[in-house]
Amino acid sequence: MSQTNKEKTTKKSNTPKPPKAPRTPLVKVYRNHILLFLAGCVLGIICFGMIYGFHIVNPTYDDWIYQVAGDKGQHYLGWKFYRRTDWTFPIGLLEGLSSEGAVSCMFTDSIPIFAVFFKLLSPILPDTFQYLGLWELMSFALQGGLSALLIYKYSKSPVYCLVGSIPFIIAPTIILRAFRHEALSAQWLIIIALLLWAYREHKWRCKATPVILWSILGALLALIHIYFVPMIYMIMAGYMLCDFFKGKKLLRPILVFICTTLSTLLFLYIIGAFYGDGELQAGGLGIYSSNYNAFFNSYGYSKFLKPLNSCNDNTEGLGYLGFGMILMGFMAIPAAFSRLDTKDKSIFASAKEAFLRHRCEILSVIFVIFASMFLGASPKGTLNGAVIYEINYPDKIVEFLSIFRASGRFIWVADFIIYTAVLAVFAKVSRKKTAVLIVSLCTAVQCLDLRDWFRDVRELFAEPEYVYECRIESEEWDKITEGKSEIVFAPLPPNYLSYMTMYYEFAEMACEKGANLSSFYLARADYERLRKYAQEQLDELNAQNGRDDVLYVFMDKDNV
Repeated sequence: MSQTNKEKTTKKSNTPKPPKAPRTPLVKVYRNHILLFLAGCVLGIICFGMIYGFHIVNPTYDDWIYQVAGDKGQHYLGWKFYRRTDWTFPIGLLEGLSSEGAVSCMFTDSIPIFAVFFKLLSPILPDTFQYLGLWELMSFALQGGLSALLIYKYSKSPVYCLVGSIPFIIAPTIILRAFRHEALSAQWLIIIALLLWAYREHKWRCKATPVILWSILGALLALIHIYFVPMIYMIMAGYMLCDFFKGKKLLRPILVFICTTLSTLLFLYIIGAFYGDGELQAGGLGIYSSNYNAFFNSYGYSKFLKPLNSCNDNTEGLGYLGFGMILMGFMAIPAAFSRLDTKDKSIFASAKEAFLRHRCEILSVIFVIFASMFLGASPKGTLNGAVIYEINYPDKIVEFLSIFRASGRFIWVADFIIYTAVLAVFAKVSRKKTAVLIVSLCTAVQCLDLRDWFRDVRELFAEPEYVYECRIESEEWDKITEGKSEIVFAPLPPNYLSYMTMYYEFAEMACEKGANLSSFYLARADYERLRKYAQEQLDELNAQNGRDDVLYVFMDKDNV
């Protein structure tokens, strides 16, 4: 090496490096996001209180759960049996509700993430403790906070974001599920997926952050309700398409899919989804589906729009947008065209240019919306009262789809994408005050449209006057259950799930006495095995070999 090169090397090595600028704390970086999120949460809590009141959040007040017949009793009693069950692995197993043995608390829709958390706290909790009210309050808060963040992607106006979050909070799909299928009220999971999609190009400090966030979301799906899995994967498909075709990225979408899938399966295993010999499938595929008029079919919940024919006489396919959002959607069309640059060109040429510039995002959104509508209607597409097609899937596909037999729920994905798209259009209107005014007026129309529904709901839940009284007297129960460790319902009819109220009353008393039930109202169970066990016990009783530790409940008068 020459002397000159040595001098250059020495000079270079001795040159002091400039000090690195200190990183700005994350709290400061995302200060506006945090404040907006908290404000949205407060708005969600206010909406919750105006519709339901707050007394049902009281964890020691559980009488209201039995006030209206429905699945709430299943969810609450599932938690009570889970709470009394010793810890085991998988950690989500509960005992005492089926002759099949232990079952996962996910099959009582007891919201595993809350069930496990509060079971850990069980030693310090009061004997009477319900978390359904707390869960719904949290869901409304998260729906408000997360939807405000989603709108913030398109508008930096806090007022616009908060006003725009109200339709998300009071969406008909949420009001229908709240205190009916509480776990399904967690439609904020869909908002999280839309956030990850909307912020796809965000410059994260750690490149692995998107993969980590999707994986956490996958865990939440398993710990809340399995029906959200296909919904989130639809949105993930749109995210991956944008990543691949626009971002020219291949590794990240593959890692997102693999890690999210592994996370979901892992936590499903942990809570016992695959425990035992029971099947995840259930009948009813094609019955609990959506209609292609779902966005406009109010099912009688609207003040302005009459219900439409839907072929299926159930509300599982409810995807009503609300009259305010429908009105805003039609107004968004001219608003979108007004944003086109028509200087020296026709409006059609400008529209084509805008489409080509954003074709990846537009086509991905259209794909996800149509996937949501198609899977929601599957396997029989209906429009009003007409069947427009019917697909005869292979048996294996039918078995898989039967895991999600109430396919009409998948329309929720399209609903929230439409909400987001409409609000994103008005966020780009040049006059911000005009945009806020239009969204405020349409939100007011939305509230007015659903006002009667809100009033009916409030009458059920807002007044703390109901006192639950079991039809089985306590003294009588003590007498007939003395020395009994199991209650056998026999013979078990095919429609045994329709005996909901009876099961709730026996389960309530049995839980207090530490007794088990031979069958119960579970989301998934092997009817043939339950029937066979009940019949064997009945045959033994008829043969004068009945068990002294069993209380027999006859489901057929001929056996009395």
